[in-house]
Amino acid sequence: MAGKLYGVGVGPGDPQLLTLKAVKIIESCEIIGIPSRKKETCTAYQIAKGAVPLIEEKEIVCIPVPMTTDEKKLESAYQKGSALLESFMDKGKNIAFLNLGDPTVYGSYMTIHAHVRKDGYEAEIVNGVPSFCAVAATLELSLGTRNENIHILPGCYDEKEITKEDGTKVLMKSAGKIGEVKKKLLELESSGQAKAYAVVNCGMKDQKVCEDIQKLDESAGYFTTVILKDQK
Repeated sequence: MAGKLYGVGVGPGDPQLLTLKAVKIIESCEIIGIPSRKKETCTAYQIAKGAVPLIEEKEIVCIPVPMTTDEKKLESAYQKGSALLESFMDKGKNIAFLNLGDPTVYGSYMTIHAHVRKDGYEAEIVNGVPSFCAVAATLELSLGTRNENIHILPGCYDEKEITKEDGTKVLMKSAGKIGEVKKKLLELESSGQAKAYAVVNCGMKDQKVCEDIQKLDESAGYFTTVILKDQK
């Protein structure tokens, strides 16, 4: 009988934010899948290890996903990765594939999930705490109150999108263009339209909280999340 694949959200950084279900799934699965070439450099693995020390005794299957927008390269990587996971499932092995935050929010696992399900295997998504929720809690901000809209924007957004809609904007994966984003945010603040906040590496040991966007380092890394609140 074939094994089952679980896409496990490990949250944004603090091991204490793993759900009970995530911990139980990781503990029970024989195989741990990671979206990296090795566990030592896999952020999701290091987070999970903080909550489930037993993970170090398990077999690791590495499914590196290239950081590229080339659809052919991405599809090739996902197909090879899915086939590798299926080879273990054919042996009756259950796999916990780790995903930062929640798998359904720009998660690399979701494409693997689609491939595996299409090939007739059983797969399940185990939700995790999304990074922007943890960031809002760290900043003690409400993402949305009453009828306030919430907009989640990935790193590929155009800066015009920041002011296109009313409500709270969450800017994820902004590191590659943080300089121009910061400039736009400062313009909005100076005109009194909005107030910007940011957290770098939320929940991790090197977490940095930035309530003054002027102080946001333009070399801030990939795990930088900005929250922009309309000023009323």
